[in-house]
Amino acid sequence: MIDPGRWVELGGATPRARWSARLVAAAALAVLAVGVLSVKLALLQVHDGARLAGLARANTVHRVVLEADRGIIYDRHGVPLVANSPVWELRVVPAQLPVDAVARTAELAELARIIGVPEERLAGTLAAADPYGAARVGTDLTQAQELAINERLPELAGVAIQRREVRTYVDPLIFGHVVGYVGPLDDSEVRELGRLGYQPDEVTGKVGVEAGLESQLRGKDGWADVEVDARGQVVKTLATQAAVPGLSVYLSLDAALQRATAQALAAGLVRDHKAAGASVVIDPRTGEVLALVSLPGYDTNLFTHGISKADYSRLISDPNRPLLNRAIAGQYAPGSTFKMVTATAGLQEGKITAQTLLSCPSYINVGGWIYHNWASYSLGDMNVAKALATSCDTFFYQVAAMVGDVTLARYARAYGFGETKGIEMPGVMPGLVPDRIWKQLRCGVPDLNADACRWTEGDTITLGIGQSYLLTTPLNQAVYAAALANGGQVLRPTLVHAVRDASGRVVQSEHAEVTGMVPASAANIQAVREGMREEINRPYNMNYWFRAAGVPADGGGKTGTAQWGGSGLDLPTHAWFVFFAPFAQPEIAMSVFVERGELSEVEAAPIAVQIMKFYRADRDAIRAS
Repeated sequence: MIDPGRWVELGGATPRARWSARLVAAAALAVLAVGVLSVKLALLQVHDGARLAGLARANTVHRVVLEADRGIIYDRHGVPLVANSPVWELRVVPAQLPVDAVARTAELAELARIIGVPEERLAGTLAAADPYGAARVGTDLTQAQELAINERLPELAGVAIQRREVRTYVDPLIFGHVVGYVGPLDDSEVRELGRLGYQPDEVTGKVGVEAGLESQLRGKDGWADVEVDARGQVVKTLATQAAVPGLSVYLSLDAALQRATAQALAAGLVRDHKAAGASVVIDPRTGEVLALVSLPGYDTNLFTHGISKADYSRLISDPNRPLLNRAIAGQYAPGSTFKMVTATAGLQEGKITAQTLLSCPSYINVGGWIYHNWASYSLGDMNVAKALATSCDTFFYQVAAMVGDVTLARYARAYGFGETKGIEMPGVMPGLVPDRIWKQLRCGVPDLNADACRWTEGDTITLGIGQSYLLTTPLNQAVYAAALANGGQVLRPTLVHAVRDASGRVVQSEHAEVTGMVPASAANIQAVREGMREEINRPYNMNYWFRAAGVPADGGGKTGTAQWGGSGLDLPTHAWFVFFAPFAQPEIAMSVFVERGELSEVEAAPIAVQIMKFYRADRDAIRAS
């Protein structure tokens, strides 16, 4: 037996120590490694234990957003103008895709093939998405796509099919400019609306009341905390918070009257070979908009799933500009429809009375410049009522000169010209009421006495007949007609009749809101109204259209053929007609606009008569609520 630790001799071999230097070094390394691992294990278990446990839970418990249904938009009687239609969409959680590169590439290739998108595009979408969120990579799946994905779902990690509601618009060519459409958030909206709880892949109202009433329509998303297995499949729901659907909005529109207005306008445009126009019908007692039409319209459903480049290019390159809502954003000279403003100012400022007679020559000379009447002969002396009925330009040149530009502009603003109207949709334009200060600010030269900056008497008298630099919109004109109808109250126009919650309870209803009063006596406004009544009751052109349609000419109206595009005698024109009825107790007021219309009395006025014909026939149904 050999004692441990002693040298031994083995048949002449050289004796060696039992623990060599290499063995000692290896043992030391082993001890060091075990020590390091022990320390690391201790750190993981003790110091980082809670954090790592949380991460582990986060990998298996996810919060799923439960999207709120968007509120429905109805007409005043409950006729739906939009529907929420279910679609199925493909969603992928990037973090749950296979870790193995080959398997991951194969799965993405399979998904791309099924939904018909390039693999690179699908990979790019997922690379930019939240790795733990469910990225929307395929929307509005076909039945075949849905079936194909469902069949492979057990072998597709991180993949799910989810039901979603999308907007479908009813009769978009007629209601589209009012209702509008929704669309995905752009980058600036993601930053801005993200603070309000919007998800990056959410939609929001873009135009029309979809945008103007976004806060009522959107609703409030809910959530569910779900536990998922290693393949991303939900195995348990831990907690939920139900979504609150958006409120239902009942517009002030009457769907039937809206259709009738659109049909009358479209028929008038076709008859006169015109391409564009607008009409706004208002209740002059409440400010409720009963119809608001802008033609041409466009299919708002194109925007529901994201409009294609080809469709968008087609719309923006259309010379008739269907995306322009002319009813609220088209700004045009009002022409002779403005003469009631001049008449009101002349009467109220004491420059004329209802009995004052002024001549109506074929032209007048102001400062060496000739300003023509529409007639090339004298119409004789007339009072303000007949001047309105005959639309004598030279009569109102004289009144405007007596009143002056500053006062004339003040009365125009009192009637609501030059202002946005507070209606519940974005994009409303105010029009323009010019005056000498405005001209100086816009002339663009340092010498304010230069011709380009100087307000002239010619500017004043042409302003008096609705020309000069004056601009208005069909909505402005309807509010103006309503103020003339109701005796001088300027009302805020509204598109909202009521707002209801999911149980049908009315949570908001609109009431008439007077935003201003025309500073004129009832007698003076009545004198102006008499002129409007005379225009449609005397045997002039207006009377013919009412008789032809079988509609009593019981109301007040005014035509306007407004020149545009520069100065001179042979300028192109737009055609206008403003109207209210019945005369004694008006319950409807409207404006009709025909872009590039040539004769307002034969192009714009007959459209209004057709609208009035429908209103009279369906008045009880329209007023049923």
